[in-house]
This record gives sequence, C-alpha cells and structure tokens, in this order.
Amino acid sequence: MPLPSLSSFFLGFVAGCLTILLLLAIAAVSLTRSGDIYGLGHWKLNIRTPFPSMWMNLGYWTRDDGTAIQHFDEAARNMLRQLLQAAGILSDSSSASSSPSVAVLDVGFGCGDQTVALAEIINASRRPQFRYVGLTLNATQLQEAQQRLDAALSHSTQDPPSSSSSSSTTSLNLPKASAFQLYQADAAQPTSWPPAVLSSVTSLADASFSERWLMGLDCLYHFSPSRKPIFTLAARTLHANVMAFDLILSDSASFWQTLAVRILGFVLLCPWRTFLTEREYREQLVECGYDREQVEIRDVSDHVFGGLASHLRKQDAVLRPYGISLTAYALVGRVYEWFDRTRVLKGVVVVGRVSHCGLS
Repeated sequence: MPLPSLSSFFLGFVAGCLTILLLLAIAAVSLTRSGDIYGLGHWKLNIRTPFPSMWMNLGYWTRDDGTAIQHFDEAARNMLRQLLQAAGILSDSSSASSSPSVAVLDVGFGCGDQTVALAEIINASRRPQFRYVGLTLNATQLQEAQQRLDAALSHSTQDPPSSSSSSSTTSLNLPKASAFQLYQADAAQPTSWPPAVLSSVTSLADASFSERWLMGLDCLYHFSPSRKPIFTLAARTLHANVMAFDLILSDSASFWQTLAVRILGFVLLCPWRTFLTEREYREQLVECGYDREQVEIRDVSDHVFGGLASHLRKQDAVLRPYGISLTAYALVGRVYEWFDRTRVLKGVVVVGRVSHCGLS
C-alpha cells in the first residue's frame, strides 16, 4: 500500500475511533446526569411493541358482578360490551340460525381494538352475514387500526379450524377480512364523503341484514356541526338503529355550570351546543327519524366518571418514578371528578330504533 494511502487509512481509523468514544462519552454523561444508569430509566428497553391494546373511551368500571375494574383496557372493552348488551345483539348461542345477520357503521373506531372486540363479542363469525364499516378522522389511527385488524385476522387463520366452522370464517370469532372496511372520513358530514366511502356505507342498507346499527362509542359530542347529519343518514337511508355512549347535560345544571361545560367543550374542539339535555337529545333522535317510543337513554355515570378519575390518579402516581408525566390526563381527571360530584354532565347509554328496521 502506498504511503499516502496508508496514512489516510490510519487517520480515518483514528477519527472513527475518536467519534465512537465521543458518542459513548456523551451517552454516559447524559445517563449519569439524569441518574438513569442506576435508576429506572431503562424501562424504555423493556417495552414490547406493538402495545397489547390501544383502547380509548371513558370506560365502564364495574363488572356484571358489581366488582370494580382496575385496568383501563378492561374498562374500555366493558363499555363496548354494555353498549352491545343494551342494543340486544350479544350472542350467547353458538347456533348460527339463532343469530341474525348484522351490519354496523362504527363512527370513531379508534385504533382497532374496538373493531376486533365488537366482532368477537357478538360472535360475528357464526352469523349468517356480518359487515362492518368504520370511519375515523385520524389517519394515524386508521393505520394503527388496520394493522391491528390484519394481525387479529392473521392470528385467527393460523389456528386450526374447528370442525363446525365454515370455510368463510376464521376460528377466533372473526369473519374474513372482506367483512371489514375502514376509512378516513368525517363521519359528522356525510356530504363530504368520497364516492367509495359513500358506496360502502350505503351498502349496509341491504335488506339481507336483519340488524343494522350505527354505533358511536364516546365520540358523538365531537361531531360538528351536530349529530343530526349522521343520525339522519342512519335512520332514513340505512334504516339503521343507533347505539351510543354519549354525554348529556343535566336538567338541573345552573347557568354558570352550563356555561362552564360549554367553554370546556369548546376548548376540547366540540361544537358550542354539543351537550344537550335528555329531552333535547330525545327530540333530536325523533326529528332525525327514530321512533319516539323506542328511544332509551340510561344514565351510567356511577360506573364511568369516578372509576376513570381514580384510574388517572393511580396511573399518574405509578408512572411518575419512571419519569413519565400524565399532567394533562391528571387535569382531565379533575374534570371527571367534577362531573362525578355534580352530575352537571351525565354519561349515558343511548339506544334508538327506527320503525320496522330490517323490513325495508
């Protein structure tokens, strides 16, 4: 090797070593200054991804036997189950003949846990037909939800099929992937939907589905300008019943409490008059096409606000030693404590039915 080349190689080797040493020194100083090397900072190395769940709703914090739920994912799934139970579409039977065909338009489906859990809980794979269309505004959540759904379907197909399963279903109570369609679209404004989304949604009106449902799980109070467009489309175009968890304004709320709630909603990007009283909410459903005699609004506040506020306090205390701040969520927890104490807002399960749904 010529002398200049050898010299260049040596200089490059030394520079590389010095760069590595410098980076290690910076990392060491950073760790020792923060105390992470002998503290708890290495928690980041123990995280397993993807996360086992990414649920997001206020949760229903009481089990059927009356015991309190301690974990967020269980409470959130339990909220979905309460909604499906109120709608009457839980399936306790393994017989396909006793389970009607179901079509669901799910607005605000989150990161996919809700989609998979719904199909599992209602035993969708054993129904004669099942179709699910989900809409979300958030592109990141759509991507996460599609990945979770694909993973769940893939896991199902890897299991050996039971002798009673048909070739059109998987073995974990999940239908084939073609039964699910997820889109990014503003569910509050159907006139803004691209043709593909509109076509997919209106396909749910197929008379072969004896049960058709619009589901809004802890999201409808964000709908702008109001819930009316999606309620009207569901009732008059899809002939679909509605099941929702929503927040309603107390009839006894004072002027100042109402103002505080409206300002809070405005800060959280909700329409100014999104929180309606029970009477106003019922009238809106009737105006949009639901049968007045078949609208049920059940107050479940006892099982929602206190449990969530308590969980946020405990989670903040547990995570603080690891350098994880839940300050924003802790502040939200104070708001739910106020709701729990004053009931200026109430958490409700809503079920509305259209006349002769399924016979059109």
